[in-house]
Amino acid sequence: MPKLSVHLVTWNGQKYIEECLNSIYNQTYKDFLLLIIDNGSVDETIKIIDNQFVPLFGQRIRFLKNKENFGFAKAHNQAVLWTDSDYIMVLNQDVILEPDFFSQAIEFMEEHKESGSLSGKVLKWQFISNEDLKKSKKSVIIDSLGLKLFKNHKVIEIAAGQKDKQKYSEVKEIFGPSAACPIYRRKALEDIRYNDEYFDNDFFSYKEDIDLAYRLQWRAWKSYYLPQAVAYHDRTAQNKKNTKGLKFLKFRKHKTKFVNYHSYKNHLFVLIKNLSPKNFKRYFLHIGFYELKKLLFILFFEQSTLPALKEFKRKYKNIREKHRFIMKNRLLKDEDMRKWFN
Repeated sequence: MPKLSVHLVTWNGQKYIEECLNSIYNQTYKDFLLLIIDNGSVDETIKIIDNQFVPLFGQRIRFLKNKENFGFAKAHNQAVLWTDSDYIMVLNQDVILEPDFFSQAIEFMEEHKESGSLSGKVLKWQFISNEDLKKSKKSVIIDSLGLKLFKNHKVIEIAAGQKDKQKYSEVKEIFGPSAACPIYRRKALEDIRYNDEYFDNDFFSYKEDIDLAYRLQWRAWKSYYLPQAVAYHDRTAQNKKNTKGLKFLKFRKHKTKFVNYHSYKNHLFVLIKNLSPKNFKRYFLHIGFYELKKLLFILFFEQSTLPALKEFKRKYKNIREKHRFIMKNRLLKDEDMRKWFN
């Protein structure tokens, strides 16, 4: 088995798939297996992969086709169980990689055995026209340098929307990587495994990266931002910092009901699963005020998200069981976790 396995979950990705897969094929580091899991695409995605890229990659590709959309979490759990590499890249279809991304990332993680996960420098892949790939360009605007967690447990992408500068050229320890194109150490994923889950199947899609980052931290695995590994991402579900008042209302309206539903539900899952009792008590006012504002907003302006509370209630018992598992097996002290609460 190669040292690295690249797990790409596709779903109606014909707009991106050629550029994404070409960027993988052109990597200078060749000791990898590409595992593609399609989640029931109904556009040209499957045809493009079968006709162009299965012959191109040859023995270095596996292409599996689910008949329905199993979601991000379950599909990537399938991929982890079906491979046996030392390192795993979880890749979104709307990402393109610079040719030395793999070599930079693997070299760093080989030298830093305490690292459980890694984020590269993810910049924006900007589109002038939403549907025309030829009218797109790489930019110097940051999409994500990793995840930043606040005391109220709002999570943002580090430096999102800012122009890339010299100060972002240093390796830094972070809370965890965004799910666009992180690399994980398999040993770390096995360390936090719950039954056959690495990512939480209850999440379906969105915020699995936050949950996984939290669980890796509890088990004392470090995460790093590596600026030498560069990628470009066309983010569908934006997470901006400056979205207050009317700007926030406008921003939420541009997100789909699907995104809002799963994002809200999964945020609650993250809280229930990963907050220790002491840290919850310490930050109760921060968290409670933030959650109250969100609930009031949903009640008055976004009733389509309310059914997420029903699913949250239905799965609450299972989420609490996972919380007990995490707390029983954690290695980090409460005060050590608090260093990530900005």
